[in-house]
Amino acid sequence: MEMRDFLQTIIQPGQKIAVLGIGSTLRSDDAAGMYFIELLGNLVKKENVLLLAGSTAPENFTGVIKSFAPDTLFIVDAAYIGLLPGEAKVVPAADISGVSFSTHMLPLPVMLKYLEAEVHCNVIFIGIQPKCTEQGLIMSDEVKKGTERLVEDFYHAIIRI
Repeated sequence: MEMRDFLQTIIQPGQKIAVLGIGSTLRSDDAAGMYFIELLGNLVKKENVLLLAGSTAPENFTGVIKSFAPDTLFIVDAAYIGLLPGEAKVVPAADISGVSFSTHMLPLPVMLKYLEAEVHCNVIFIGIQPKCTEQGLIMSDEVKKGTERLVEDFYHAIIRI
């Protein structure tokens, strides 16, 4: 299923959604999650949508997410998921422990389990395949374009709610 179709199936009118972007802006394509939140934040200003730039310590935002009480929490991060650079896909929670993340204080599977238990919401992880996560301030064109496509897909799903 295409990402846009998937998002329109998951994001329903009347729901509250939270989107947490994760990543380091100092490690090239690892900034994809942060870039995603920045772009989506420029397009979406809705009371029922919470956008958070979690940077390299997303666990610091669990209280804010819990207070907001979303129906669905999306987590967007660069992850080595075996696709072409810039391609995105939903990674099932059961598969996350096998995914390689470069910059997190708390292991992502631990944080996801905590959020599911505490917030009682649907948690969906979307990985964006990086080209490079070495130190650097510039994202690759492929990952930038892929992140921009993902923002468009989210925007089209969110404007309906």
